[in-house]
Amino acid sequence: MDHVSVRRRGWMFAALSAVSVLAACEDKRVKAVDTGISRDSAVSILAHDMKPDAPPDSLPNVYSRAQYLISGKTYEVLYFDPSNKKAPPVNAVRGKTDTIPLRKLTPIVLLNNKVVGKGWDYWDSLATANKIALPPK
Repeated sequence: MDHVSVRRRGWMFAALSAVSVLAACEDKRVKAVDTGISRDSAVSILAHDMKPDAPPDSLPNVYSRAQYLISGKTYEVLYFDPSNKKAPPVNAVRGKTDTIPLRKLTPIVLLNNKVVGKGWDYWDSLATANKIALPPK
């Protein structure tokens, strides 16, 4: 029979390991995007690891984006994809879609062209507070 403190240590070790793994999953470019920087600076940081032969793109590594006008303030959400995939066009043939689940992307939230937050925790709380219906993850 295990002593209670031994089991607690095991659970603590498992929890710390899980937190470490989740923290390691965040892309280094997303970590470099700080609150308060401009939209252009954020896009430049996200484009940092682009291949030199990549075609020109105004939003590199941004899978998709969404804009909301709430109480006279413009919110923009850039859904970051580290592999530089893009959402299929709206008029794409339904049988040929290569979509990425939303939960695998990282939202970067801007308010009036300044970064105010990043990640699902921030975006979920902001969307809930402003009654924004998010697409299913």
